[in-house]
Amino acid sequence: MPLKVLLANAPNPTANGNASNYACYPHIGVIQLATAIRDAFGDQVEARVVDGGISNTVEVQKIVQEFGPDLVGVSALTPTYSEALKIADTAKQAGAMVVLGDDHAGFFPERILANRPSIDYIVANDMGETPFVELVGALLSGTPVTDVSSLVHRQGEMIVSNPAPRYALAARNTIPDLAFIRDELDAYARNYREQFGHLHDRTVIPITVNNARGCENGYKRCTYCSIADLTVNTGEPSGFWKAVDIYNREFGINLFFEVYDSFTASPRYVDALIDATPPHLRRRIDNGELEVMVYARALGLTKRNNVDKCRRLGVTRVNIGLDAADPEMLEAQRKNKTTAATNLEAIRLLNKAGISVHASYIAGAAGERPQTLDRTIEGIRQMLGEVELSSVEFSRFIPLPNSPAWDILVDYEKPSFFKSSAEIDTYLADLDITVTPEKRAELYERFGEQDLLDIDELAAVWAEHFTHITEDHALQRIADVDQLVMAHNVRTGNNVG
Repeated sequence: MPLKVLLANAPNPTANGNASNYACYPHIGVIQLATAIRDAFGDQVEARVVDGGISNTVEVQKIVQEFGPDLVGVSALTPTYSEALKIADTAKQAGAMVVLGDDHAGFFPERILANRPSIDYIVANDMGETPFVELVGALLSGTPVTDVSSLVHRQGEMIVSNPAPRYALAARNTIPDLAFIRDELDAYARNYREQFGHLHDRTVIPITVNNARGCENGYKRCTYCSIADLTVNTGEPSGFWKAVDIYNREFGINLFFEVYDSFTASPRYVDALIDATPPHLRRRIDNGELEVMVYARALGLTKRNNVDKCRRLGVTRVNIGLDAADPEMLEAQRKNKTTAATNLEAIRLLNKAGISVHASYIAGAAGERPQTLDRTIEGIRQMLGEVELSSVEFSRFIPLPNSPAWDILVDYEKPSFFKSSAEIDTYLADLDITVTPEKRAELYERFGEQDLLDIDELAAVWAEHFTHITEDHALQRIADVDQLVMAHNVRTGNNVG
């Protein structure tokens, strides 16, 4: 009998229907894991994938019960962790072993295993492909899991963390086989076309590709950034084009969202992608038959002729975190020399190249005041009047684990992204914010030992103690911007983090 493995992406508990790209793309990570174990073990495994982006938690639980898996792997972010726990409980009741992966699992692996008996293993690595294959191999052979890299597991009364190496995408980055979700591809395409079909001249079928990771701002990450690892890590350029070719030929995919944390982080990689473009795909790009989307930083787009390079690669849409139009708030969010003028210049360059822009902003960063928020909104108004935007996403600030904001809110005594508690004090003092030792103790008591966090509670506490506005004020101004943006016939949205 083969080992039955179910891989699930946990649904968002609120369905987050307002997010501007919600359920427009499959969760490519769980498909990659299913592909990797099938390639490694053949008919020794029977793998199935279910994506919470288009299935709610009850539906995922039902699939678990019907499939009867031996192993259930669940991908969980901080906002989706509560639903991951429900799936894990169902899997455990059905007799399966449960392994948790993705960002939230990596943030608190020991704490999760100590608190959640339904979870057997945590893969504590931003790149989980190799560890997951090793885990399945150990389960198939009946050998101990002590040699499975990056695995956190119980050993008697102890919780043990196996060594976690840093893996290179250039060494291994399996192309996810979309045959695992062939029947669901139309659902994503419909969702995308409902929101963004007007931006294209032809019917679009989208997918994400992840052949590179990291950000040039990784050494001093933005205050809200909770991405597990921002080290630049690029795969082989040929691997990117191989995925594009296979997906286009076999599944009709014609829009490829490369979810590299910042496409401008590695100029040599971008140049190598251009040089490696196969002639037949170059022709399709030049004819407008294939399109690419990327994330990028505004500052990076203004340098090294990067906008023209994007155009040559077939990029038709860029997602940029503009965050604020007020200089104090850009500084508070650690935007590393990015200014409102830089943001506007980047969008003008993209518009001139015929590339549309998704712009995201944040209300309620550390030190936010009514006046700074007003200046950001005025900046958005200016943007809408001067350049074309495909969508604008204005979200409240939420401090998430593994971010500088988490250092400020919770990990004050042992910060990860500030040099010391004293540096946090100086940072806050410059924003006219002080926090008493008593309040510090209260905040740690409230959040410091928790593995399950309430996003709404985090946002409210942050606004109360680390800004000069109320959460209600931020939400009202976000609603005002939504109205402003819609008046310009631009798509709006907001996100959970």
